Amino acid sequence: MAEYLLTEYGPEGVPRSAFYGDGSPIEDETVELIGRLYEENAVSVPWQRGDVLIVDNFLATHAREPFHGDRRILVAMSDLYVNPDFR
Repeated sequence: MAEYLLTEYGPEGVPRSAFYGDGSPIEDETVELIGRLYEENAVSVPWQRGDVLIVDNFLATHAREPFHGDRRILVAMSDLYVNPDFR
């Protein structure tokens, strides 16, 4: 499937392309390693009605896993806060 997508849309058109800061592509092995490390270090939050979860996007990555049933998630985002004591 990945080969078809690359052939059909090219590297720039694939939705999950990964590049270094200089624009060069990240090797497949490195992307796979990062994915394994994410899975090995993942923490699942067993949500219950009324729960509130605050995530600092600088300290943790986050995702939503598949689920069954109804749920309603409200999201609020704030402006970037930079602590002047930490430079």
